[in-house]
Amino acid sequence: MSHTPRFKGTTLTHVMLLMVGLASYPLAPIFCPITEAAELKIGYVNVAKVFDGYERTKASDAALEGKGKQKETELEGRMNELKKLRESLELLNDQAKEAKVREIEAKSDTLQQFRKSTARDLQHERDKIAKEILTDIQHGVEEFAKTNGFSLILDERSLLYGQPGYDVTDGVLSLLNSRSAKPKP
Repeated sequence: MSHTPRFKGTTLTHVMLLMVGLASYPLAPIFCPITEAAELKIGYVNVAKVFDGYERTKASDAALEGKGKQKETELEGRMNELKKLRESLELLNDQAKEAKVREIEAKSDTLQQFRKSTARDLQHERDKIAKEILTDIQHGVEEFAKTNGFSLILDERSLLYGQPGYDVTDGVLSLLNSRSAKPKP
């Protein structure tokens, strides 16, 4: 009497035939949520390049430079006035000299205050404008991503490596410059 081992009511031959059959049967696609998801489209942008190339940034820089030159001209005028007062000091008698020295010191203090407040005001204005421009760039990146079907757009500064084909900087910059017909300083 031949003895064939059984596995839960089946013979070893049946198990082997089943395994061979499964091995030769092409595998059906397995359901996986990732295969059902839309294609992941990724890009990166050089925000510094966009900031520098953005027409609104250039217009704002020009406006601030104009204000800076205006304040510089005013400062030079005040410095010339102070210089003339110092020169006139030599021609005065001792009593008049003392009064003139106090006047010169007061004007010198005022000049220093003007210089500091002007620098501070221009820096605050520059910071405010830069923040507004960066917000505008953020909106531009979002618009570019949605329009062009991107799932992610990363900042180049946070990348260790990115293939040049994924760089969308020029596209974002073109979008921003095309919609800023009249730059806002």
